[in-house]
Amino acid sequence: MVSGTTHALLSFAGWSVIPDMATSRLLQFVVNPILFTYFKIPPPSPQILRSTLRYRLTFAFVVLSYLAYSLVQGANSIERSFYEMMQVSVDVDEAGLKAAFKGFAKRYHPDRPGVGRDGEELFMRVRTMFEALKDPVVRFAYDRFGPDVLKWENLSTEREYLRHGLIYNSGYHIVTFLGLQFWSAIGDPSPVAFWRYMLYLSILVSEVSLILSPSPIASSSFTSAFPDPAISPAPQTLLHIIFPQRVAYQHILFLHHLFVFLTIALSRVAPMLFPSTDITSFLRGKGGKMFMDKLNAIASVTDKETSIMLHTELHSAHPLKEADLDADRPTLSKMRLMTELDDNVMEALTREMRDMIIEANVRKETGPIHRAWKDAIARGRSAARSAMSMITKDRPLGSEEGKKDSGDADGWEGLKGENKLPSPRPSPPPLVSLAPRPTVNRRASGYVRARSVSY
Repeated sequence: MVSGTTHALLSFAGWSVIPDMATSRLLQFVVNPILFTYFKIPPPSPQILRSTLRYRLTFAFVVLSYLAYSLVQGANSIERSFYEMMQVSVDVDEAGLKAAFKGFAKRYHPDRPGVGRDGEELFMRVRTMFEALKDPVVRFAYDRFGPDVLKWENLSTEREYLRHGLIYNSGYHIVTFLGLQFWSAIGDPSPVAFWRYMLYLSILVSEVSLILSPSPIASSSFTSAFPDPAISPAPQTLLHIIFPQRVAYQHILFLHHLFVFLTIALSRVAPMLFPSTDITSFLRGKGGKMFMDKLNAIASVTDKETSIMLHTELHSAHPLKEADLDADRPTLSKMRLMTELDDNVMEALTREMRDMIIEANVRKETGPIHRAWKDAIARGRSAARSAMSMITKDRPLGSEEGKKDSGDADGWEGLKGENKLPSPRPSPPPLVSLAPRPTVNRRASGYVRARSVSY
């Protein structure tokens, strides 16, 4: 017979391998042919197979079926109790135990022919248990902690057995809790972790309740530390209804199997039936990898284009050297890195960028600086209008040129005002300046920048 630990390890290995293999085979040979034959639904492509509802439902069916099979196997793998071997109920009294043992001895006594070596070992084990269970205190401990109580020494009362049994059973729960902690640490964050801990807490509370519940029999040979079951009968739980011939320690072993199976089923089925919409979970999957690869490609192209634009601006802002006048000038298709930066040019660019940032902030903000900026703009516009008026007055009104200029000025004045300027807004007539215009060396600069003034 397979031990509990070996059975748990085999079940864990089965949960890790069998569901995926069985789902793929069931889809390939059963589900897909049936859906295509009777409903004309073609099978999905292998790339998106695992994300389809068909795969998720088939996977859940396989896992739940295997869960039911494992639960049945786990329930059958629990060793039979003394009452089951005697074929008596768990609430039988001492006289009923003696009668049942006499009947058992008639069938399996070593002196009877045909018993054999196995029958002799079974008889010796049952007789040892019968001699021990004649003591009500030992029977009380046996019902809760199993045959191991027969090996406990120097214990004589219920409280001593109970204290020793609780310490004995705590090892399982300590290891289980540490296993849950390790599982949560190495796995991805998931809401399933919360339900695993809730399941563990439920199993722990159920086990303590089974241990501390009253005995199913009433004995007058000793003073019980618990309420008299004749007055307060033992509660009938679902486990007592399903397995009426089993005692508390067998129910506890079944709860241990149930916890292992439900924990693995919860970890495998819940994420498959209810896939998470969290972006973190998506990025960790196959679709997230494809998305990140595409995003990295776009970022690389954007970085390259940004670098080309930046070095284009730097080349255009710097004057060409004599050695580069006859050479190929850098273009967008033949862009060269700007390695030698002119300090004067960079200082001018820095100053201009700082002024643009200040101007943009002044436009957005409110306060005395914004009002001063608006007043300066108004004064500039007033000065421009005054200059235009002076130019118009200096020209004869009777001449053709004066009429033309006057008409242009009147047209400009007529277009001014709120919600009257067309888009794009026309530029005002240029101001006449008496200062000499600076000469520009076209051969010394590869970049000419024009900047319009908004009025």
